[in-house]
Amino acid sequence: MVNPIKPDQPKGMQSSQSHSGETYRFRCADAGHKECPWETRGSSPDEVLRDVEQHGREQHHLTMDDSTRNQVRSKIQRAA
Repeated sequence: MVNPIKPDQPKGMQSSQSHSGETYRFRCADAGHKECPWETRGSSPDEVLRDVEQHGREQHHLTMDDSTRNQVRSKIQRAA
């Protein structure tokens, strides 16, 4: 969830959690599971990665090692 700029913050200054208002997304189909329509969005790549790990465990019975995490990170995109 992206935190809005608070009225008492100077213009251009946002909460450190907001990452300048950017949103990131990941689609399971982009990572090779073409039949899977699942996707997630988050305010940071790390937030998206947490969702991906949970989805991978619960729906695809995957365990995430460093190599798999790096592959997932390469597929996380900035949302338009």
